[in-house]
Amino acid sequence: MIIHAITAKNVLKYASLHLEDIPERGLIAISGPNESGKSSIGETVCFVLFGRTFSLDMDELPKVILWGETHCSAQLEFTPGDGNRYRLERFLDDAGNHSARLALAASAADEPPLARGVEQVADKLYGLIGYEYEEFVESFYLAQREITTPHPHSFAVKTMAGLVTLEYCDAACQEDRGKSLEEVEERKAESAALQTEIDDMAIDPGLMSALESERSEVSRHRLESRHLIEALDAASIAYQDALPKRERAFSARGRAGFFRFISLLFALLAGAAWLLLAKLPDHALAVKLSELLSAGPSGWQAGMIPWLAYAAGGFTLLLLMFWLRRASRQRQALAYDETASALATALDNLGSLTEVASMTEIRERRPQSMPKTEAGGVEEEPGSAVTVAEPVDRAARERLSRRVSDWSAGIAEVRDGVGNEQGRLEQGMEHDRRRLDQLDQAIVQERGRLEKVVELQTIQADLREKISDKERHIEIFAVADGLIQGAAREVSHQFNRKLRGLVSKALPLFTENRYQHLQIDDDLTVRAFSSEKRDFMELDEISSGTQRQIMLAVRLALSQELVARAVQGNQFLFLDEPFAFFDEKRTRSSLTVLPTLSEELNQIWIVAQDFADDLQFDLHVRCDRECNAILRPQA
Repeated sequence: MIIHAITAKNVLKYASLHLEDIPERGLIAISGPNESGKSSIGETVCFVLFGRTFSLDMDELPKVILWGETHCSAQLEFTPGDGNRYRLERFLDDAGNHSARLALAASAADEPPLARGVEQVADKLYGLIGYEYEEFVESFYLAQREITTPHPHSFAVKTMAGLVTLEYCDAACQEDRGKSLEEVEERKAESAALQTEIDDMAIDPGLMSALESERSEVSRHRLESRHLIEALDAASIAYQDALPKRERAFSARGRAGFFRFISLLFALLAGAAWLLLAKLPDHALAVKLSELLSAGPSGWQAGMIPWLAYAAGGFTLLLLMFWLRRASRQRQALAYDETASALATALDNLGSLTEVASMTEIRERRPQSMPKTEAGGVEEEPGSAVTVAEPVDRAARERLSRRVSDWSAGIAEVRDGVGNEQGRLEQGMEHDRRRLDQLDQAIVQERGRLEKVVELQTIQADLREKISDKERHIEIFAVADGLIQGAAREVSHQFNRKLRGLVSKALPLFTENRYQHLQIDDDLTVRAFSSEKRDFMELDEISSGTQRQIMLAVRLALSQELVARAVQGNQFLFLDEPFAFFDEKRTRSSLTVLPTLSEELNQIWIVAQDFADDLQFDLHVRCDRECNAILRPQA
C-alpha cells in the first residue's frame, strides 16, 4: 500500500492537514521540535485506516478531535497491491458518531462507494491491504516509543508467521472438542436418567408370558365349563325325556309278555285237545275231554275237532306276535340306557374339570403401578359382586351318577342335581370372566409398560450411538490438535529461520558489519553475534544505540515478512523517531541503508526532530509548534 495524499480537518493538532503528490518511492522526512505535530501525521494515517490511534484507547477516541472542535474528518488516497487508487474517508464527532467511506479515487462524488460504514469499510479494506491494526503497529508503523523485541505471542507476529490460521483451526478444533465433551456428558446424563426410569419400572421379563399363560388357562377353563354345561344340559334333558318313555316301554313289554304267556297256554291247550281228540280218540283223556266238551253249553260236536287245530294255530300266531312285541319293547327300553349312560358320563366328567393355577405368584410379581385390592389381589370390576362358589359335594354327585345309571333317579332329582352342578359351573364361568377382564387389563398395562421400556431403550441406544460418535470425534480432535500443534511448531521454526535471514541482510548495514548474525529463538529472544568476541551476546551486553539498530533491523524484517505473506505489493513504512538515541553517524548510515533493504518497502516515512542540512529526501515535511496547519509538502 502506497500513500498518495493525506487530508485532515480538526484531527489531533491540525485544524487543516493537506499533503498531496506524495512520492511513491524514496524517503519522506517529517521534522520539527517537540509538540509540533510530527507524530500527529502518523496517527492521522492510523486513524484514517483503522479508526483508532496508537496513543489513544478506543474509549478515548473522541480525543482525536482538535481541542475546542465538535467534529473531525480525514481522507487518505492510496494504492494497494491491486494497482487501483482508492479514497478512504472517516468522520467522527464528540457525540461518538463514527462513519467511514471507501471509494475509487477517480469516482465522482455522486457515485455509490465501494463500502460505507465502519465495519463494512474495515472488511473491504482488509481485503485490499491484507492486514489489520495489530499487524500494522507491529510492522509498518513504528509509533513514538521504545523499540523492543516483538512479543512472540502477539496477534501481529502470529499473523506474520502464518500461525493465525492454524490457531483459528486449533481454536475451532478445541471449541468443537469442548462442545463434544459437553454433549457427551449431557448424553451420558440423559442415558443415566433413562436407565433410572427403566429401573424404576421394575420390568419382570417373565411376567407378560405368565399373564398370557394364565389368560390362556382361564379361557380354556371357561370354555371347558361351557362345554360341560351344554353337555350336562343336553344329557339331563335327554334323560328326563327318556325316563317316562323307558317306563312305558317296560310296561308295554310286561303286557306283551303276559299276553304271550296266555297265547302260549291257549295254544298248548288247543293243540293238546286236538292231538287227543284227533289222533288219540280212544285215550282215556280224550274220552273224558270229549264228554266235557259235549256237556258244555257250546254244543260241541265231533265235527268241530279241526277247529281246535285252527285255534292252536291262531294262538300260536298270537304267541309270535306278542313275542315280537315284547322283544321290540325290550329293545326300545334298552335303547334309553345310552341316555342314562350319557348323563352319568356328563356327571362323571365334572370331576375332570381342573381349576386354574392360583394367581398369588403372578400377583406378587406385578409392579405396584398395577391396580390391586387392599388384600393384594387384582381389583374387581366396579359394581360387581364377589360370588363365592359353593363347595362341591362329590359324594352326592357320585350317588346321583349311580342312580342315573340304574334309572332309579327321578326327574325332579335329576333336575335338581343337574341344576346344582350347572349353577356351580356358571359361578365358575362368571369368576373366570372377571379374571379374564382383570388379566386383559393387566396384559394391556404390562404391554404398555414393555412398549415404554422398548421406546426408552431405543432412545438410550440412540444416545449411546451418539456418545460413541462424539467420543470418536474427540479422538479425532485430539489427533488434529497434535497435528496442528506440530504444524504450528514447524511454521514458527520456519518463520524464525526466515526472520533470521532477513535480519542478517539488514543488520550488517546498520552496524557497519560489526554485527552480522542474530540468534532468534522460538520465543523471539534476540542475541547478536559479535565478530570481536566471536560469540552471541545478550542485548543487555550491547550499547543502547546498537540495541536500537538491531531492533530496527528486526522490525524491518517483520515488515518484509508481512509484505511477502499478506501485502504482495509495494508498501509504505512510517517510522516515528526511530533514531531518537542514534548518534549522527548511525543516523546517516541508517538513512543510507533504509531505501536499499527491500524492493517492496519503497515509501519510507521518517520522523525526527531535525535532520542534517546536507541530507537529501524525496519529500520533507517541516512542522511548526506554533502552526496547526500544513497545506502542502515542503521542499
